[in-house]
Amino acid sequence: MSKKRSQFYTFQFALGICIICSICLTLVSEGLRPKKEFNEALDVKKNILKAVDLRTPLADKATNADIESVYQKYIDVKVIDGSGNVIEGKSPADIQEGEDAYPLYVYKEGSEKVAYAFPIVGKGLWSTLYGYLALEPDAKTIRGITFYKHGETPGLGAEIEKDWFQNNFKGKSIWDYKDGQLWPVAVIKGKVSEKISDPEQKKHYVDGISGATMTANGVTEMVDREIRKYEPFFAKIRR
Repeated sequence: MSKKRSQFYTFQFALGICIICSICLTLVSEGLRPKKEFNEALDVKKNILKAVDLRTPLADKATNADIESVYQKYIDVKVIDGSGNVIEGKSPADIQEGEDAYPLYVYKEGSEKVAYAFPIVGKGLWSTLYGYLALEPDAKTIRGITFYKHGETPGLGAEIEKDWFQNNFKGKSIWDYKDGQLWPVAVIKGKVSEKISDPEQKKHYVDGISGATMTANGVTEMVDREIRKYEPFFAKIRR
């Protein structure tokens, strides 16, 4: 067999292997797609439940069925428009890109409304940040926040997913009681106790993450932007 013909057969063999591998990977990917989508949806529900800070928290070893059951029992899913009105018969899945409509998740214990949660999305240093923010029934106080997807630097920006950072938001205020206007919470560079002396202003800031200023700025911007989208709805609650 000539050298040229040998090279041709080598090329054919490599090409054949590549095609077979591609087909196998595609089949595996498509076969696992439903499970992947289910797990992603379940993770979102778990983060909504974490953001609203359930009175009876999920067990550490809660099963998928447990999470789904608790979510269905306590979370009332709604969609509101830009004027803060609930759009009846519409679900978050029905919202089209660019549409003036926003998903809202109401945590209810019986007939009592305990918290309102909504998605927050924004840019960090390296990635898009995805999370949920929840307010108390007064529509002024943060009940919880969580981040479930990002690509920030481990040990730096990725600290936004840690409890120590998220717990800093609990009890903070998005409302300026003195002037009666919106004042979304911001992530400060350093520690609030050292940077802010006015006790009233401390309610609007949380401790920053050392070495992750850009990620912190991204969190501040996204919280501000997303809260303002829902402000027409929350303004009605305050009135």
